[in-house]
Parts: sequence; C-alpha cells; structure tokens
Amino acid sequence: MTAQQGHRYEFEGVEVMAMESGRIVHVREIVSGDVWRQLGNRELVAASVLTPLPMVYFAGQVPS
Repeated sequence: MTAQQGHRYEFEGVEVMAMESGRIVHVREIVSGDVWRQLGNRELVAASVLTPLPMVYFAGQVPS
C-alpha cells in the first residue's frame, strides 16, 4: 500500500493525516476537527499499518 499526502488515516486508534506520499511516511495526529489548525505529533510509519478514512473531498467516501 502507498499512503497519499493529505489523506486521512487511522493509526493505532488515532486519526492522522499523511504528510507525504509513499510506503513509509510521516503522519501527524489530527487533534481537533479543524485539520489545518490542530495537527499533533509527527511520526514515521509504514503505509501498510494505516487504515484509510472517509474524506469530504471524495463525497464522504474512502479514497481508492
């Protein structure tokens, strides 16, 4: 699996956003509903452990 920059994922029960695209990526925790203002800690993870989440940009669907 390849993570996509700007997409939302679940990682260990926490909602995160990918900061780059690739197989190993930095993600940041989404601290509040406003993802552009409240991003938490940054962590390097394998894309294979991320679960894609629905996104408004994709009409509430999980991007493929």
